[in-house]
Amino acid sequence: MTPRERADRARQILDDPVFAHVFTDIREQLVAKLESCPVGDVESQHDLTITLQLLKQLKTQLARYCDEIVLDNARERQASWLKRAKQSLTT
Repeated sequence: MTPRERADRARQILDDPVFAHVFTDIREQLVAKLESCPVGDVESQHDLTITLQLLKQLKTQLARYCDEIVLDNARERQASWLKRAKQSLTT
């Protein structure tokens, strides 16, 4: 999979309303479990907290894939502009 394909797929996932709903449902379930967890059950609290953090990282990583392609496109435009500018100066 090329970086562009990965970025396109990541954008499709992030824009998908089903994904957004699933993400919200999972997060709400984890928070509910964390809230109902006994105060002394530190291990379960820790596990749930890590799971919440991983869920957030999943969404963040998908956004990074989308951002990478934006940066790549900007670099390509800049390189193309510089090449055209150099050519126009030498002709």
